[in-house]
Amino acid sequence: MTGTIIYLVISSLVSLIFIVLGVNQFRSKVPVALNTGEVPPREDELTDMSEWNHKHGRNLIIYGCALFVTMSVFIYFLEKFDNTVFQMVVFLIVIFAEIAWLEIQHSLLKKKLIKKT
Repeated sequence: MTGTIIYLVISSLVSLIFIVLGVNQFRSKVPVALNTGEVPPREDELTDMSEWNHKHGRNLIIYGCALFVTMSVFIYFLEKFDNTVFQMVVFLIVIFAEIAWLEIQHSLLKKKLIKKT
């Protein structure tokens, strides 16, 4: 039981990092970047900077919440069922799918909101 509590606390903290980043990006007055090391576009390169920041912030908030739910469901099933390898494979697929969703949303926003040169 103690291990489960520690796991859920760590899961909450990791998810909270993404939620806080999302809130900061949502409120930002300058263009934000999703990926580490990526240079954010300048204001004059965007068709709507407010929409750019709001959608990136929203996506990170959704990702943080989905990550917490995924981790919580994973620990629940880990305690209830014995097939750990199968659960790990499913867990990793879901985590990578969430990251892929975040990247796809970022790419769509780049296509929609960055002005063509």
